[in-house]
Amino acid sequence: MTIHVTPDSPLPRRFTAGDLRLMLDAGILHEDERVELLDGELVEMAAKGFAHDAVKNALNRRLTPILPDSIYLGIESTLQLEPGLLLEPDLLLAPLSARSASPEGFCTIPGPEILLVIEVAVSSLAYDRGRKAALYARHGVREYWVIDAQEREAWVHRAPIDGLYRDVVEMPRDAVLQPQAAALAGVAVPLADLG
Repeated sequence: MTIHVTPDSPLPRRFTAGDLRLMLDAGILHEDERVELLDGELVEMAAKGFAHDAVKNALNRRLTPILPDSIYLGIESTLQLEPGLLLEPDLLLAPLSARSASPEGFCTIPGPEILLVIEVAVSSLAYDRGRKAALYARHGVREYWVIDAQEREAWVHRAPIDGLYRDVVEMPRDAVLQPQAAALAGVAVPLADLG
């Protein structure tokens, strides 16, 4: 007699960027679907509303004219940090030379070479400040901003060590955000002017 033992709870199936590429190629997922791959879990993202779009576009308008040609400004670019991790930051700044294509065809940049990641949050504030912050810190992304699109407040995360940001500062609505990276000297973002 054969006895089959099943676990108390089903085991999740972890996906990779390669799996996601196959799903896209087969039409199971579409390029415009709002998903991220977080440590192998396929996570559906919320639709972006008016406040989110206003802040993201204001950031784009402010940054584009002042950035040198050597800086890549990714807007909702899919970023692959490891085989089971695909993120879609609202804005990403890195040296253009640090960017390359992964074997699966996604943008990849080593975390420590990323100058700044910006997430604009409405309903995802706790998620962006928690799980996503930990993922960026784990990969050595040196500076990470989370901007509350409704209140125009921000949390500036710096000094990633052992998967945590050691320096997290809440910035009020009247603050001006300035990245620490020397390559972004001269960048100033008044929160009150966003949207």
